[in-house]
Amino acid sequence: MDNLTIILIMIAVMIVIPVIFARLSGKNPMEIFFGRRINDTGFGAGEKKQDPPAGKKQKEEKNSSRNDLMVLISDLTTYARRNHFYMIMPGTLQHKGKTASLAAVIITRGMVLGINCFGFGGSVMAGSGKDDWTQTMNGEKKRFPSPTVKNREQEKILSQVLKDAGFEGVRSRVIGVFTAPGVRLSGLRDTDCYDRGMMKTYLASDECMISRDLDPSAVGAALEPFVKRQKG
Repeated sequence: MDNLTIILIMIAVMIVIPVIFARLSGKNPMEIFFGRRINDTGFGAGEKKQDPPAGKKQKEEKNSSRNDLMVLISDLTTYARRNHFYMIMPGTLQHKGKTASLAAVIITRGMVLGINCFGFGGSVMAGSGKDDWTQTMNGEKKRFPSPTVKNREQEKILSQVLKDAGFEGVRSRVIGVFTAPGVRLSGLRDTDCYDRGMMKTYLASDECMISRDLDPSAVGAALEPFVKRQKG
C-alpha cells in the first residue's frame, strides 16, 4: 500500500467517523475537532439544532395567602401608630342585624377609613358599574361579584354606625385592597380599589392625612361597642 493510499484512508476516517458520531450523539461534527459548538455548519444529517434559549419558566400565579393578609395588617398597624391614628382590627362592625366585615378600620384626624380585602391574584379586570369582575390566572378565567358593590354596602353600614355613635357627618369611606403579591389590576377608574402599593400611596394622600380636627381616640372609643370580636 503506497503512501497516497494511506493518506486517503486517513482523510476518509477523519471525515466519516465524526459524521457517524454526530448522527448518533446529535452533536455538530465541528465540535469534535474544535471542542465547542459551531452553529449552522450544515454538517451531519443527524444533527439536532439547538433551540433558542428558553425564557425563564413562568412562575405559577397564586391567590393571596393568610400570610399576605398579615403583612397588610402589619403595614396598616405601623401606619396608624406612626401617625397617632386609631385602628380597629378586625373591623367587624354590626348595626341592626347588618355586618360590615372589614379587615380594619382606621380613624385619622380627617376621616374614618374601612379596609376591605380581596385575595384574587393574577390579572383582574374591573367590570362596568355593578357588573362582575374577571380574574385571569394561570390561563384560566373566572368571574366574581364586583368589589365596588361590596365596598358601597359596607360603607353604608359604617356611616350608620358613626351616626349612632354620635359622629354623624364625619367623612367615611371603604376601599378595597387586593392583597396578592404581583396582582395586576386594570379598569379601576371610580372603583375605590387598589393593590398594596396603590393603597400606601392613597394612605399618604391629603384625603387621609389632612386634619379636620377629629380626635381619632375619641371616635375609636365610640365605635368599639359596635365591634364584634371572636372570643378566645
